[in-house]
Amino acid sequence: MSNKCPCGGGKYTKCCQPFHQATKLPRTPEELMRSRYSAYARGLEDYVRATWHASTVPENLTLDDNPAWLQLQILATGLHGNRGYVHFKAYFQQDDEIAVMEEQSYFIRENSRWYYLDGEVS
Repeated sequence: MSNKCPCGGGKYTKCCQPFHQATKLPRTPEELMRSRYSAYARGLEDYVRATWHASTVPENLTLDDNPAWLQLQILATGLHGNRGYVHFKAYFQQDDEIAVMEEQSYFIRENSRWYYLDGEVS
């Protein structure tokens, strides 16, 4: 795999890998969003599940039909106490087509840990 982090934040070993290996916790919703994007790009299903809030995680979560993720673009972030959001675009390739998914994701902090709650895809 490439040394470059899929989220675009630099080298994988210094960016998202510490989150994926549980040696560090994301401090903000944006860090969690970036680490989750990288987990999707690298096929790390366990990390995606572990960072999804228990109240909203899909019962049958699988990355079996995961496309090839190409680029993450953060458009806006916000933080209000133990809640936050990240508005992003994620570019991906499926078959021979390049497409984009735009989402406003919502996060919640519980016991000093951030979780993905849900999102609105536009």
